[in-house]
Amino acid sequence: MDRWSLVIVGLALMVVVMGHTLEGGALSLLWNPAAALIVFAGSFFAALAQIPKSYLKPLAGMLSWLFAPPVYSFDGLINKLVTCGNALRRDGILALERLANSEMDPAFKKALTLLVDGYDDDTMKATMELELKSLEERDLDIVSVLDNLAGYLPTLGIVGAVLGLMQVLSNIQQPEALAQGIATAFVATFYGVAAANLVVIPIANTLRQYIAIRKRYYDTMLLGLLSVREGVNPIALRFRLQGMVL
Repeated sequence: MDRWSLVIVGLALMVVVMGHTLEGGALSLLWNPAAALIVFAGSFFAALAQIPKSYLKPLAGMLSWLFAPPVYSFDGLINKLVTCGNALRRDGILALERLANSEMDPAFKKALTLLVDGYDDDTMKATMELELKSLEERDLDIVSVLDNLAGYLPTLGIVGAVLGLMQVLSNIQQPEALAQGIATAFVATFYGVAAANLVVIPIANTLRQYIAIRKRYYDTMLLGLLSVREGVNPIALRFRLQGMVL
């Protein structure tokens, strides 16, 4: 999620708050620490309980995409592949080894190393597809935790509402306690539904989009390197790959 997406999410929240104020509601009514604790803390820990400890660091890395999105430049990738093709045609396989040693992308470097080491197309393709597929499945599993969180938030909102109504019923003889209990009930529901639909679901879908873009990027990379091995003319290679990423 880039800054533009974060702005859109912020605007969506602002529209809801503005609607509340236009109906005559006070902003202070939307602040309820008890409801926030029930909904957000409860949902967070329920979702966290379903993720293996080994996934915590990758989860933090994926959430950092919200502020520093990964960049997958298809033009840059095609230029690198054309460079590889030209180097192979001009200087032979050792030129690709030098390019592999200077490559910063671990997946591209590994695939280029497999090519240099002389692995056949099927072995190279199977090796890279297995690694990239495992990475994709792990990241989709992590995103599913956000789906669970989006489900827990409205549910915990209902729990907060029930607890608020229980407070109302237990203090039926104390009018000053009635307002607080009813506020907790409705604010908890608002927190859960708004957070799930305006924040968590958009974030989860944005992360899935980045995963899909990454998959297409590395599919293009693999096709390009296999074409380089095949000896496809670099100009023809550029046209072939540009048609794939359009």
